[in-house]
Amino acid sequence: MMLLGLVDSYFVALLGTGPLAAVSFTLPVTFTVISAGLGIGMSLGALVSRLIGAGKHEHAARLITDTQLFTFCVGLVLALMGFGLIEPIFKLLGATSEVMPDIKSYMHYWLLGAPFLMLILVTNNAFRAIGNVKASAWLSTLLAVSNAIFDPLLIFGVGPLPAMGVAGAALATLLAVLLTWFISLLTIWHKEKLLLLCWPGLSALVANWRRLLVIALPAMGSNIMTPVAAAILTAIIAQSGPESVAGFGVGSRIESVALILVFALSSVLPMFIGQNIGAGKPQRAYSALLIGLRFSLFFQAAVYLLLLLGSQFIASAFSSDERVIEVIRAFLLILPLTYGAHGVVILIMVCLNVLKRPKLALLTTLIRLLVLYVPLAFIGFQLAGATGMFVGAGLANIIAALVAYHLLRGVARQQGLLAL
Repeated sequence: MMLLGLVDSYFVALLGTGPLAAVSFTLPVTFTVISAGLGIGMSLGALVSRLIGAGKHEHAARLITDTQLFTFCVGLVLALMGFGLIEPIFKLLGATSEVMPDIKSYMHYWLLGAPFLMLILVTNNAFRAIGNVKASAWLSTLLAVSNAIFDPLLIFGVGPLPAMGVAGAALATLLAVLLTWFISLLTIWHKEKLLLLCWPGLSALVANWRRLLVIALPAMGSNIMTPVAAAILTAIIAQSGPESVAGFGVGSRIESVALILVFALSSVLPMFIGQNIGAGKPQRAYSALLIGLRFSLFFQAAVYLLLLLGSQFIASAFSSDERVIEVIRAFLLILPLTYGAHGVVILIMVCLNVLKRPKLALLTTLIRLLVLYVPLAFIGFQLAGATGMFVGAGLANIIAALVAYHLLRGVARQQGLLAL
């Protein structure tokens, strides 16, 4: 999933700094849609994992089916809003008239696939909740690989296919999304028998949607705070010019891949916790969470060493512009040092949802992003430009991890789980 944006950025970078800056500007908007899908999927996973742990398979199938309809409706609304607000949103982010045509051409295709991308994210959570992580893995791989195949064909053209530039990158994503969504639909319907074609009745449908929203709304709010913060940081760094935006966009894409195993663990760990709590084994669930937190710290330290050694090569692979390279290198030398702490916050946040503390999960995210991340990054930018912004953001990650762990200890005591 995370390779989608990174692959797009790599091929678009071959077109020049302007197109790369345009795609970098779209990151906060596209990730807002993705965050909404992740939030709904998080809620579905938390509920379904408990139903599966309790042996209530029919109830799980009904909830999965009703969530599919809910997700498509939300995705359609977000796409329509996006089409109507493209220009004002990106002007607010600091996009200039030079990059606006590329932004529009990219977003027009990307938004068409938004509802279906959200369905993929939600369906993948359903697979993980029932224990079929292989289906989730190969579907995500199909999405990334097909996008990587379509990208160069549509961006640069081949044979009868014209060179579409930035629009080709978005069309490649759209085609990959539609292909993956269709196969995921067949898998969960035909193989897993978890889509029910019968109408449950309006009252039953609304009841399931309400159950979903109890966790989904705070989870969506938590997830959407990330692209909101990214949008603010994009607007801040845009003051330094499109080259800085391009470098920041590449760094943000690399960040998603650098955190890939933490994101993977955050997708599976809540399901594991939910199933064990549903089966009456809360101590086993909590032991897994502690292992996950330690894993985040040690693994991300190893990732930082790799990025430290390869920063020059990575930056040069994405651009030949010295300013873009400088921003990418500064990003990779500073922020990844705090990714272990960032991972701790991510894991605690998603596990608070399955522990039925979605509002506390939202509070954790708000503290990290709006109380710490954005203010400290802004102060850093005023003091030392892009480098100072990255230092401020990294400091926020460390403080947020300490706060999140303190909140988790409180929940553990309240629920009588394994003492921390």
